[in-house]
Amino acid sequence: DQYRLNIILSQTFVFCYLWAVGGNLTENCWDSFDTFVRQQFEDNTDAKLPTTGDLWNVYMDFDSKRLDLWERIIPSFKYNSETPFFEMLVPTTDIVRYGYLMEKLLAVSHSVLFTGTTGVGKSVVTRGLLNNIQEEACYLPVYINFSAQTSSARTQEIIESKLEKKRKNIIGAPGNKKVIIFVDDLNMPKLDRYGSQPPIELLRQYQDFGGFYDRERLFWKEIQDVTIAAACAPPGGGRNPVTPRFIRHFSMFCLPTPSEHSLKQIFQAILTGFLAEFPSAVKQMATNIVEAAIEIYHRMSTDLLPTPAKSHYVFNLRDLSKCFQGKYFAVHLDPEYFVAKPIIFGDFMKIGVDKADRVYEDLADIEKIRSVLQDYLDDYNMTNSKEMRLVFFQNAIEHISRIARIIRQERGNALLVGVGGTGKQSLTRLASHICGYKCFQIELSRGYNYASFHEDLRKLYKMAGVEDKDMVFLFTDTQIVVEEFLEDINNILNSGEVPNLFEKDELEQVLAATRPKAKEAGVPEGNRDEV
Repeated sequence: DQYRLNIILSQTFVFCYLWAVGGNLTENCWDSFDTFVRQQFEDNTDAKLPTTGDLWNVYMDFDSKRLDLWERIIPSFKYNSETPFFEMLVPTTDIVRYGYLMEKLLAVSHSVLFTGTTGVGKSVVTRGLLNNIQEEACYLPVYINFSAQTSSARTQEIIESKLEKKRKNIIGAPGNKKVIIFVDDLNMPKLDRYGSQPPIELLRQYQDFGGFYDRERLFWKEIQDVTIAAACAPPGGGRNPVTPRFIRHFSMFCLPTPSEHSLKQIFQAILTGFLAEFPSAVKQMATNIVEAAIEIYHRMSTDLLPTPAKSHYVFNLRDLSKCFQGKYFAVHLDPEYFVAKPIIFGDFMKIGVDKADRVYEDLADIEKIRSVLQDYLDDYNMTNSKEMRLVFFQNAIEHISRIARIIRQERGNALLVGVGGTGKQSLTRLASHICGYKCFQIELSRGYNYASFHEDLRKLYKMAGVEDKDMVFLFTDTQIVVEEFLEDINNILNSGEVPNLFEKDELEQVLAATRPKAKEAGVPEGNRDEV
């Protein structure tokens, strides 16, 4: 039917036009661009654009052959207590919308670039999509995190290690798969003396010419079946503007900050799932807890702005998610209680109890806490050569309980701010001991440099990853010998991975040591990335 076909083609074109031209607009420009697109197509009778709502909320559904709402295809979220908090992905309109666009573009081997402020979910959308479709679409995802220190040689090495030789000068994806290289923090590499970013120039060479040179024998290698996807926040704060010669190869999408409705939807789904087995009086609290947390987050973001004296007042959605990460909730406390007594919660009152059996509880008796902490301190001094002498006044007790709680949480990282000599390091060492963690610190010596720091990080990673020890890495501002140290710390916090930390042969030794444990966890030995 020609008439029906014209309508489908016109609507498909409008959908593509909207996202191809307006995909990288920030959220506050959406309404005006929506109006502009409608004006562009008002003469086209076949387009039949929806009169209510905006065009950003619809997609072209080829099954029903019409424009339909994204909300109709949002899958439902099933809470599973076994899933780690950081792997929980509550589908929202944005996740579905950008996942759909990325899937369609990757299917035709077109590169995608996500941008947007930190914490909006650029990496989450990409990883979530690739994990879901990699089997069905025969994709082999390769994740690379760029930092200021990333070199083009190391980037090429990582890419080539994932590809196999097809013919004399052709390398490509193994088997009949397609490799999707996802580059996170794309714009982090520092500029060289000529103002270019070598790792990005290497990727641009692949995008322009379909390959790169062998660095040893200097012949051209053609690369097949590889598509690049990337994510980066806007320039600023160590991030650099990326050359337009590289950006032109990408479909660029700007992810908006999740709306209040999306935030409530995400955290309510997680909290309601967690409280499913609680009494109904507790279950009913879920909505109030979520709304209160989101309101406090918004007020903090608008009222508590960073100043030179309080430069750490920078809040993003990761801070909000931490409220829901700790699955400990104390309920039914009289509001007066919070005013009259110090609020101290902890799971360390019974000494020698296994971590899994510890009970997180309200600690009301200050004298009892004091004597328990003194016992922990005596135990610490017996097992460590460097003796600590601490007085447990109320502030110190509160800080220890907070640090201990952070250490016990998954990906719990703390930034302790205060003038020198207030006990930041001593309290951290004691809190680590209380939680059964080993506290690791670098020791500065004459000539300590970036290579020495990497050597220490390798030790730390082997203790945690190969020897399976619970570790706390204590790093102070006086230990920042070169600025690059902070780059690596940032990578540890972001992805847990420090680029270029292990040389190839050393990495093989680490892999060999971790394979038995990986096998126990059900990871196939052949899957290097999972191991």
